[in-house]
Amino acid sequence: MYIKRFLFSALLINALFYTSACFGQCSAKIQRIEHLFDNLQDYRTLQNQDAEKQIKVIIEGDTSCSYYLQVSSENNQQLRGQYQHIPYFIGNSSSIFNNSSVNNLAISDNTTDLRFVVAKGSIARAGQYQDTVKLVLKSQFHEVVDELDYDLDVSIPTHVALSFLGYNSANTSIDLGELIPQKEYSLLPSLQVVANTDITMTIWSEHNGKLIHELYQSSYAINYSLALTGDYVELNHAMKRRFLFTKQTDFLIPLKIKLTAFSNQAAGQYQDTIRFQVSPQAY
Repeated sequence: MYIKRFLFSALLINALFYTSACFGQCSAKIQRIEHLFDNLQDYRTLQNQDAEKQIKVIIEGDTSCSYYLQVSSENNQQLRGQYQHIPYFIGNSSSIFNNSSVNNLAISDNTTDLRFVVAKGSIARAGQYQDTVKLVLKSQFHEVVDELDYDLDVSIPTHVALSFLGYNSANTSIDLGELIPQKEYSLLPSLQVVANTDITMTIWSEHNGKLIHELYQSSYAINYSLALTGDYVELNHAMKRRFLFTKQTDFLIPLKIKLTAFSNQAAGQYQDTIRFQVSPQAY
């Protein structure tokens, strides 16, 4: 009985040693990362396709073993910025994974490609964004053979655009028709503002809020007010309006004009030029 127990113990020890030796045979490292494609910095919320960054991970190791890459995100697959977080997805050339704590990618011919994708329609404010992706190289025995931190740094530049939409938007010259005292004229185009940051709009009138007679400019003028989204402002000096970035990246600003009371004005054409300028908000 003593001898049998001894032989069983010796056999168990030998089996553990043999298994451990098998696990220790795999040796590999992440040799380098190649950058393939990157248009994340060009992302716009209103674009009709996803934006992404593509890289290739190349390993060097024992060819008798097989390997896979375990990918995890420090920020739970979110690009973190000062004002907001932008969710993104991790995948390869054949699939995109849902947001999860860990994703596994197969390695073939000592390489695997990796994609970081921001889905179209995601709200993205201008600014700097960052996440750290941990790449862990594992063998078929699920042992860690190498690991590397890969930093995702994305800079989305400021984008601001201004255009006219709606009634008579193709022509920047608006004919009000007959001028009637205290009448409100609403058949004007709307301003469309597209921006990925807070903006300042500057509005000024060439004749300081007056419609001037085309011939008798110094003698006849009609005062008026301009309404932006229903709020009337006087244009006797340049006006500034601030619009804060929210989850709405484009919005319309309806325009109206209301004449003041007037009498004894000369017949003829009256005109003024209103200018609009939008620029990123300075802090």
